[in-house]
Amino acid sequence: VPLTYQKLQGLVSKMGAPPKPLSVPESLHKDSKLSESEMTKTKYNVPSLDEILKEAGKKKSDLGACLYPGGETEALKRLKEKISNENKAWVSKFEKPKTSPNSLQPSTTVLSPYLKFGCLSARTMYWKLEDVLKGSKRTVPPVSLDGQLLWREFFYCVGANTRNFDKMEGNPICKQIDWDNDPEKLAAWREARTGFPYIDAIMTQLREEGWK
Repeated sequence: VPLTYQKLQGLVSKMGAPPKPLSVPESLHKDSKLSESEMTKTKYNVPSLDEILKEAGKKKSDLGACLYPGGETEALKRLKEKISNENKAWVSKFEKPKTSPNSLQPSTTVLSPYLKFGCLSARTMYWKLEDVLKGSKRTVPPVSLDGQLLWREFFYCVGANTRNFDKMEGNPICKQIDWDNDPEKLAAWREARTGFPYIDAIMTQLREEGWK
């Protein structure tokens, strides 16, 4: 398992470019369709908004504007807006972390949640970048946009093969730190009550808009 980004780059360079995404199917195979009996099962249903709000103890009136709607249609729309020939100069010069973390509007693509939840294929984004930047001078990984895709794959790769990757304790590659375990301080951070304006503003925006 590559435990550094550079080692992953070495592996990826030997593998070559990923296959191009498949075309949209004109029809679905009969075995891919659920039977009537399967359709009546609710165990794996996506929870409704009302159910989520009830569990969180919230009302619809507590919700802010939906700035980043989910779904493939929205993902492809954002991909077209951000990675296009019209936006080629920005795409070719993109460098992370040379963005604006304190800007009110995101200075990145905001494609990560769509990649995370499967609304956007990583292959689709990769080949869109290649189509737009073909033959152009461009930034390179790890700071470029394709480099950001590699960061995603790097953490998935390490996470899938590291015991307790999502925790500190029992994680063989994580530095063990004697953290202060104060529930009140944790709640103050989560609820934007630390008294540090920059931190509280970030947490407020994250809670209100779902993004920072």
